[in-house]
Amino acid sequence: MSEPTPIEKTVLVLGSAPEAERVACELATLGYEVWRARELASLQGQVGAFTAQVVDDGGVARTLNVAALVVATGNERYYPAEVYGLAPSATVWPLGRMRAWLDERIAAEEPLSTGNLTVAMVLDWGGLPTSREMAAEALGVASRLREEQGAEVYLFYRDLRVDSPGFEALTRQMRQQGVLFARYGEEARLAAEDDGATISYIEGQIRVDLLVLPEAVRPRADTAWLAQAMKVHLGADGYFEDINIHQVRSGISNRKGIFFAGRCYMDCPAGEALADALQAAANVDALLGRGYLEPEPVIAHVDSSKCVRCLTCVRTCPHAAVEVVEYPVGRNGDASAGVVAALVSELACQGCGACVGNCPVRAIELVGQALPAWMQAAPAVSA
Repeated sequence: MSEPTPIEKTVLVLGSAPEAERVACELATLGYEVWRARELASLQGQVGAFTAQVVDDGGVARTLNVAALVVATGNERYYPAEVYGLAPSATVWPLGRMRAWLDERIAAEEPLSTGNLTVAMVLDWGGLPTSREMAAEALGVASRLREEQGAEVYLFYRDLRVDSPGFEALTRQMRQQGVLFARYGEEARLAAEDDGATISYIEGQIRVDLLVLPEAVRPRADTAWLAQAMKVHLGADGYFEDINIHQVRSGISNRKGIFFAGRCYMDCPAGEALADALQAAANVDALLGRGYLEPEPVIAHVDSSKCVRCLTCVRTCPHAAVEVVEYPVGRNGDASAGVVAALVSELACQGCGACVGNCPVRAIELVGQALPAWMQAAPAVSA
């Protein structure tokens, strides 16, 4: 088994979402050398010795050697006009426009609106469930409309879930403020005119000055390409997928040394995304904090004299820990210069045995396992 491998405590934080700033600051506080980049051109190597071609926040192309990578690219918002059946207009506002309007009034120190502004905010419209991120933002904006502008605010919903921290307390506060909650069903209808909008539902009809609809969220356009470049997994929803095999912690990718933070892999309110950035920093520190890396107790080993370079192990390794290389002299005592065969990165291997089970010529074995798994499970035989 290899000796501990010293590493430099250097980390690349990829992305410009707010959670990227948070994780970078936290890692710097913990004593790490942190590089920031907004774009990734390529990634080579394994945990402890990644080589990344990036474009940094200043637009400069760089080559970086880092021990780990945190992906905090965030997600993408869009207004689903086709699903909603209503285009943005003078009386139909996306949630982002309403939030910006409130921010502008606060920044300009404009007084409380003296008009009788009535606003309806509708969640889950058109069969598109509102994400947790946008639902939290919608509640916050509705509360601000009531508190800052004295508006009459209606919040229409299909299934209002308060499963995020502080949601239940916020909805109680909003009701105390005077925000009116109303549940609608399949029969509800929306109509927008030049001078207002109408919501028709089972309990009647309400006329308002403004109708506010939340944007939807989806993976960024470059997510699939980044996943391929980093050899990490995507979920069925198109976001990065964390995978917890050995440790029940969020944000750990299928590749050792690559971590996720915030909305690039999970649907969460802004506050939770920032909290998750702290978890990502903790994940990095748990791996690199000692200043060295050690292989897992059980790892895979290739007998290069048997390998036929079929690439089965490369394709089936869920951790991208296997590659076909030209072995150096005396590698693991079983290869000489010029031999081309599969090689398992000891530091990247997580000992799952997928390559062992799939190798057609039985050129791979698990090292560090005292007995085969089927023998370990066998009952003891009494004398």
